[in-house]
Amino acid sequence: MPRQFPSIIVGAILAAAVPATAVAAQTVVLPASACPQSDPLFASGFETAPAIPAQPSHGSGGVWPGAVTRTISVTGLGTRSYYLYLPASYAPTQSWPLLLALRRANAQTATAAQQTRNSWSAQADAAGFIVVAPVGNSTQGGWGASGDLAEISAVLDDALAHYNVEQSRIYLWGFSAGAHYGHGLALDNADYFAAYGVSAGSLEQYACTDNGSSPPTCNALLAGVQPKIPVDIHLGSSDPLYSPPYTAAGDVTRFQNNGWVRNRNLYYTVFSGGHIYTSAQLGEIWNHLCPFALAP
Repeated sequence: MPRQFPSIIVGAILAAAVPATAVAAQTVVLPASACPQSDPLFASGFETAPAIPAQPSHGSGGVWPGAVTRTISVTGLGTRSYYLYLPASYAPTQSWPLLLALRRANAQTATAAQQTRNSWSAQADAAGFIVVAPVGNSTQGGWGASGDLAEISAVLDDALAHYNVEQSRIYLWGFSAGAHYGHGLALDNADYFAAYGVSAGSLEQYACTDNGSSPPTCNALLAGVQPKIPVDIHLGSSDPLYSPPYTAAGDVTRFQNNGWVRNRNLYYTVFSGGHIYTSAQLGEIWNHLCPFALAP
């Protein structure tokens, strides 16, 4: 079902981080030293880039390193828990990239969120970034329920307040239902997330539709996105989403038709397999997301 939320996220964070007079955000390609494991193609020439952005949150007081559970109060929802992973190298004296990881649909939402956090832990240790996995509010275990945006907002607020996060390098990744929802969340907030990735996801499952049943159309959504947020798509050739009546295989063309460029800010991998992701793929995804930052 196409998404029902407006173009908002985390009001408290954006209100604090972006002055009313700020110019439009733009994507910056970082020097190779920022992502030593990434493809050396990331050098320059993506666009005229400003100075490397630095916007540390200066958060303090959180427990580290390793797997952490934090409990917060969310307006309208009460007490909620979420799951983090702090890499072994974490120290609050410097700011760190953060990946918001959205779980698959599962009625055991807390268990699924922990599994998602754990899936990324080895990569977080190797590359040096923080993983945050919220739980969500759907009684059926999906995403898009009332309160999900409020919970994600509060989770990010809390993480930034308790850990030193590099706010120009906040990324998003989702799997399955988390990928469907992640498309909509990232594209509607391209001035907040530096880049995003989806595994086993589809634009038409949540973010938009091309069948005329509900706005926005995918072309209308993508045409209006500024900046053209870098995106990584991993899709299995035997995933049901790959073949009709589903249309995930057409998403790469939808992006290209609206200004994205393959192997510059659009990465599309079709692999032999089904509705899954692997640890090796997570490494590929991170290598595609890591070189990008967001500057005001």
